[in-house]
Amino acid sequence: MERIEAPDAPWTADADLQAGIVDALGTPEFGPAVLHALGAMAGVEEIFAFRRTDDGTLPAVILSAGAGSQAGDRAEAYRRHYFRFDPLNTVFQAVDRASLCLRVRPDDIADRDYRRDCYARPGFVEKLSILRPGRGGWTTLSLFRHGGAFSTGEAQGLRAFGRLLLPLIEAHGRAFGADRPPPGSAAAVEVRLHGLCPALTGRERSVCARTLIGMTAEGIGLDLGIRPTSVLTYRRRAYERLGISTALQLAARLFH
Repeated sequence: MERIEAPDAPWTADADLQAGIVDALGTPEFGPAVLHALGAMAGVEEIFAFRRTDDGTLPAVILSAGAGSQAGDRAEAYRRHYFRFDPLNTVFQAVDRASLCLRVRPDDIADRDYRRDCYARPGFVEKLSILRPGRGGWTTLSLFRHGGAFSTGEAQGLRAFGRLLLPLIEAHGRAFGADRPPPGSAAAVEVRLHGLCPALTGRERSVCARTLIGMTAEGIGLDLGIRPTSVLTYRRRAYERLGISTALQLAARLFH
């Protein structure tokens, strides 16, 4: 993983492209407008933006754009599974927070399936990620193209433009609701648990939320990448913290 340290180069998105991004804010056309501007700058062909939380829960997809439906499929695969293997996680866990721009290449990734599905199959040799820290987490914008690695000058220009884009991306997530989990989902239940049961750890919330939507210990283990026995341990600890002994009691506390 390589950090882009050089001073920002001038970015080259013209006024019409910038206006198109602002006009599309809060609508389904925002992602394509951002992709169009980045494509004009440096041939970017696929983009993802995520909201990452400090407690390790699943990321929220703010936007994804690219050719066909494959970009959305890759964004969802990353959100549900592959984010756990992203080298960027070391940055998210750092004490010192600052806006960053990083290259992540296939050789930086230990997980074979992640390399295959998000790099080899679509034909990408790297992703360029611009990261913005915020309250309780990070916003990330990741850029891909088929034409090889980004040059140093391209990376500097994208870094500069990306740092201007990220606040707009965050505003889009709030306006369009892209950063809010769908009602009834595990992520939505986790949000409610966080507010009503603050004593729970992030992993305990994740396990309890999935229990409440009917997932088995085996299914929860697969979804979270942990063993079923660990699921039972986290659930037991959560119940002990809350002074309850069953999922029915947890549901009564949460929804009544």
